[in-house]
Amino acid sequence: MKPFLLLSKQSAALITHCLQSSESIPPPTLPKLYINRHLAREHRANPTLDPSCRNTVFVQVRQCHAPRQVPANAASLAPAVWPLSYSQWWECEFITEGIIDSGGGFRDSLSDVSEELCPSSSDVPVPLPFFVRTSNQGNSSSDTRDMYVPNPSCKDFPKYEWIGQLMGAALRSKEFLILALPALVWKQLAGEEVSWSKDFAAVDMELVKLLEVLEGVDREAFEFMFGRELTYTMVRSDQRVVELIPNGSSTVVRYEDRKEFIRLLQRARLEESKDQIAAMRAGLLRVVPQPVLDLLTWQQLEKKVCGDAEITVAELRRFITFEDFAANDTRIQNFLEALNNFTSKDLSRFLKFVTGRSRLPVQITVYPERANLNALDLMPQASTCSCSFFLPHYSSAKACEDLLRYAVYNCMSIDTDKNTWD
Repeated sequence: MKPFLLLSKQSAALITHCLQSSESIPPPTLPKLYINRHLAREHRANPTLDPSCRNTVFVQVRQCHAPRQVPANAASLAPAVWPLSYSQWWECEFITEGIIDSGGGFRDSLSDVSEELCPSSSDVPVPLPFFVRTSNQGNSSSDTRDMYVPNPSCKDFPKYEWIGQLMGAALRSKEFLILALPALVWKQLAGEEVSWSKDFAAVDMELVKLLEVLEGVDREAFEFMFGRELTYTMVRSDQRVVELIPNGSSTVVRYEDRKEFIRLLQRARLEESKDQIAAMRAGLLRVVPQPVLDLLTWQQLEKKVCGDAEITVAELRRFITFEDFAANDTRIQNFLEALNNFTSKDLSRFLKFVTGRSRLPVQITVYPERANLNALDLMPQASTCSCSFFLPHYSSAKACEDLLRYAVYNCMSIDTDKNTWD
């Protein structure tokens, strides 16, 4: 039935109708959360020091670590069926940071949660136990090296369900929860069938190739390659060795049984995270009506939750408005020339610096720097709450590029809204 629904020209209208008809009235006041991001950064640097992960932004938000007026039920922080226009789900007070949260702090916290769940850099440890890096992250020949899958060893299903709720909230709103998950996961979340041939190469390309060789090899080559070392075991994404049959670790795979071994291994790997994904889907369905998931392809679901992964200057330019500049102002020329030298990753950091989000679409307004009208080569400033960027004078496009790049990678604290000790 789903393929026919997806072909219907009315699918977009049906999705909008399902979401609107399931809306409820937003709460009169936002939950206020007190979050210590300095402790969260310390945890990210060495997660092994605290297996409970209590200092991560994810756990601070989930457990509502606030001294007053915060619901005891953490799940209530997810906007179950709020309307599209209600985009802020909680208000943040970042401890030791000078912020008045009119949306920017909330978006920053959501971005921090995304980064803790699925770090964008492969060079840092994963701060939380819910997702693990795919084998492809260590495979230089793969073009899907930045993916994560749910951790087969993690049985904290209520938190997986809460992650699903956040995903559903992102789908219903203009916010994003950026999770670098392969099609294998998105298809199951969307209720689509998965297959080894189409989906598993994005998780473990080397294993897919090895099994192809194993299936087509002759007896002599099989004995030479594997001898008696191949047993009915497999290594999961969490690097744990599990048996495919009872006593599998002591049962040698014979040449004539290799296809059955391949079948068992493929099924086990495809299903290794099925319980975790089922919990995420259950959370999604607490926020998003079932017909919406029935009408979305997995690609559409991913885009609605995560936004566009790749950012180009041309695409970003569509969302930038310049206010109070003369038409031939050199500041605009230097700024645009600087952005032209930014990679997609650099542009994503620029978006986060200005808006708290790291993916499009999001509208940005650029204003002239007013505090130091005649000064040259100042560090740029931004207001994430209003998605505003304040552009100083620069001596050259190169100076603009260097200072802007430094700012977007190194200036992550919010400290200009108020005195941090108030």
